[in-house]
Amino acid sequence: MKVITERNLVSIMNDTKWRELQDAVINNLLFPPPYQIKYLLENQLHPEEFEADVSYWGDWKEGIVPFYSVEWIRVRPRYLKYRGRLVSPEVVDITDDFVKLLMELSIPYRLRSDTYYIYGYLKDTSILTL
Repeated sequence: MKVITERNLVSIMNDTKWRELQDAVINNLLFPPPYQIKYLLENQLHPEEFEADVSYWGDWKEGIVPFYSVEWIRVRPRYLKYRGRLVSPEVVDITDDFVKLLMELSIPYRLRSDTYYIYGYLKDTSILTL
């Protein structure tokens, strides 16, 4: 709470909303999209590099808990599917389904550089799309 107060942050998501998102991603999407996470009490991002498409899925079961400590997650709703050493990977894209899910759950987000930011805490809520 001290960090939230010191940084003048506003709570955007609560445990219920995070759990709804988590369940919907796991149960309704073709695959759990990869994400980068920023925790309130850490300066390091997990994973540190997330500027291009990746070849792995996100750990939506245990990776974003505890919810109260998540400052934001940056979701890339696609991944590179390996097709062999001599063939370029296939981009598997579920962006439309992911955005539809956010809209259905009324989860505010920010689209930036073809990734979707979902904030647990934020200073300026005017940057969000609902």
